[in-house]
Amino acid sequence: MQGNHLQEEVNRIVAGMDNQNEQEDLEQGISLIDEPAPLQDIYVYIVREHDEEVLRVIDCAAPGAPERAQDTSTQDHTPTRSGKTSTVLAWCTLSLAALLPLASLLLQFYLILHPFTATIAIIPKSQQIFFNGTVQLGRMLAPTTVRQSQTVPTTGKGHQDPKQAQGYITLYNGLFTSQIIQAGTILTGQDGVRIITDQAADVPSANPPSFGYTTVSAHAIIAGSRGDIEAYDINQACCATAIKAVNTASFHGGADERNFHTVNQADIHSTSTLLKTHLTQGLTIALQKQMKNGEVMIAPTCTPIVRSDHQPGDEAATVRVTVSVTCSAVAYDQDGLRVKVTDLLKSQAAKQLGAGYRIRGNPHITVTSATPAKQVTLSFHSVSTWGYALSSVEQTAIKKVIAGRTKEQAMQLLASLPGIETASIKASGFGDDTRLPKHPEYIQIVVIDGLYQYHHIA
Repeated sequence: MQGNHLQEEVNRIVAGMDNQNEQEDLEQGISLIDEPAPLQDIYVYIVREHDEEVLRVIDCAAPGAPERAQDTSTQDHTPTRSGKTSTVLAWCTLSLAALLPLASLLLQFYLILHPFTATIAIIPKSQQIFFNGTVQLGRMLAPTTVRQSQTVPTTGKGHQDPKQAQGYITLYNGLFTSQIIQAGTILTGQDGVRIITDQAADVPSANPPSFGYTTVSAHAIIAGSRGDIEAYDINQACCATAIKAVNTASFHGGADERNFHTVNQADIHSTSTLLKTHLTQGLTIALQKQMKNGEVMIAPTCTPIVRSDHQPGDEAATVRVTVSVTCSAVAYDQDGLRVKVTDLLKSQAAKQLGAGYRIRGNPHITVTSATPAKQVTLSFHSVSTWGYALSSVEQTAIKKVIAGRTKEQAMQLLASLPGIETASIKASGFGDDTRLPKHPEYIQIVVIDGLYQYHHIA
């Protein structure tokens, strides 16, 4: 019965120690890890001496520490203050001993996730290639012709001074001797229009039954259309004995003063230019309808023909301009041209730059002309940019060479390699920032190649 009571006391003391230790740990701010290291065994010995029960608790927290015994013979069997202090010290020692290896493990884990690395940024050399050449590519589109007319007002200005009517006077001689009629002889017609001769007349003698006669030029004295007289308006004796003057034909050419419109060269040119522009645009659309997917059309070659119903300087209120345009064009496959030109550029780059260079992007190609024939020939001008290409094998070799070297040594080695324009080194993580990592796998190369940027990590 007494033994059972002692066992219950021991259990109660151990439980009390656990509760008290947890409370003291909270008060002192001791932070325990999720899985604390297992405590060493606590041995409890029950000893009877002289009919008295003594409870000894041995603290084995620290190896080699002397055993401590607590007398539990008091009436309530409660642990002493010195026993409580020993338990707290034991827990602190064990916690510290567990945290040290854990911190070491965490550091190693961090270094695994964040190792000491170095990044090498390399800008390779680049160069432009200008190249002119020809390729056989493309097809002729069917020629197309369109015609259009337009009538526009004339913008030219004309002025007409009054003009004298012109004609001829025939002089008849009835004498058997010739007679001279001086120039400037004035004759008056039946309508009152006066005519004056322009030259002297030697009228031959008559030879019956025929009269002698001669014809001289004359003009109306008064300028204007009134001087246009009908034939035989002058039919009278004049000037001398047996002389008769007759206008056997009408006088004409007399004109009044006036202003009028004329055809200006600009009238024809401006109208034809508008028509040609309109027609060419329409023809371009018509030619584009003949194209296939992926084709590009070279600017059409157009031949215009311009006609007008009046010529520049003609008196006219309007002028009608007619333009006919015939256009032909060459269409070619744009992707096909780029492939052919790129192949030519590769050969040119190999001759001009040597091996190891690759083209950056697509070349800029300008088609300068097209020669239509059974097979169309395109002439072109191209500009392309080429950069030195560091292959994966070359990058791996570079990393092996510079691994473990100082930054200065690494920069000297990089500067001596072909195809490298500039390079820079940036280190990160815990390590010697004057040297590169000893292992190539912790070296990263970033190649900045003009329009592109690519990475290689061995």
